[in-house]
Amino acid sequence: MNRLLGLELLRGVAATLVVFEHLRLVIWDVCGRDTQLPWALEHLHGYWGVDIFFVLSGYLIGLTLDKPATTARSFLLARFARVLPLYVVVSACCLAIPSLRTSDVSVPMLVTTSTLLPLTGDALQPLTAHPYGWTLCFEMFFYLAAALIAAIAGARKTVPVLIGIFTLAPVALTAFGPFPGWAFPSFAASPLTAEFGLGLIAFRLTAKLPRRSGWALLLGAAVGVAVGGLADHYHGVPADVIANPLRAWTRVGRFGLPAFLGVLGVARLDHAGAFRPVARFAAFAGSISYPLYLVQFFSLPILVAFGPPLGIDGAWPVALTSVAISVLLAAAVARFVDQPLHAAAKGWAKRLSAPRQPSSARSFWTFASIRSRTLR
Repeated sequence: MNRLLGLELLRGVAATLVVFEHLRLVIWDVCGRDTQLPWALEHLHGYWGVDIFFVLSGYLIGLTLDKPATTARSFLLARFARVLPLYVVVSACCLAIPSLRTSDVSVPMLVTTSTLLPLTGDALQPLTAHPYGWTLCFEMFFYLAAALIAAIAGARKTVPVLIGIFTLAPVALTAFGPFPGWAFPSFAASPLTAEFGLGLIAFRLTAKLPRRSGWALLLGAAVGVAVGGLADHYHGVPADVIANPLRAWTRVGRFGLPAFLGVLGVARLDHAGAFRPVARFAAFAGSISYPLYLVQFFSLPILVAFGPPLGIDGAWPVALTSVAISVLLAAAVARFVDQPLHAAAKGWAKRLSAPRQPSSARSFWTFASIRSRTLR
């Protein structure tokens, strides 16, 4: 039985929260900007989903790097195989269909889309063809940093070094202020990256906590995010949290710390097998979480085109229909696109990560040399 069932379920929760956050935009585009939002959609925000993803990513990367067989090369190739195939397909759709793009095609946008790093243009607003690609920019930066440190210090020593880097770099940026001109350093040292460090700390703490601490940690996470989410109605778009370190620290405090408690609590419950009764649902939620995150905005043009003719024009009908379309589309994409692509890419990554075998000619001469020494 997979002991990470709870973390798989948490992936699905995080993706659903992001869907919840964007429902207001769907309602306004379908019903008009003057539409009154339901209280739940107006006051309860899904920002927390992104912060959960960052902390959860830190935890899982720590788990991967701690395995004896992991090398910098195998780690990075495995991450590429997991993230890039579906991202490339969806980004190609965004580039081909103008209505799916959030900005015009430009050289900086193409560079950021193809590298998942805001290396040119306005790095304070990492523009990718996919509207939510800015979060994957942070993910890719974390993977590259982890692989570089693993190549230098060894995979087993990478976790404490990463914790130090993703703690000290944001503190230094806050002390000295954002870099003028080229904004990439401000992106790379953003306090948002501290959430990956929180995930690494959660990985190191999980086995050391009391067995019954999981539910208490989850309660603390729920209270924390409720207080942080209801404090005000604005928690920063990417440009704000990258350009303003203090605002980014505010988001880390309001959502990153509750996400840390949530991931830690779920991981501790995983160790106790608490999620075995919902194993099938947890596995399903985890399998569609990444497709759901990437394809959820496809529900918007579908509802804009077919919602009014079908009489789907109220706030709640539009919201519930959008969620249903997103989940069904994500399940189909997971089954017929993401899983086959991931399987193929995973096989490719394993072949590239395998130790190189000697050529047949070299193997023959090695065998002949050993055989001749044996006969003598």
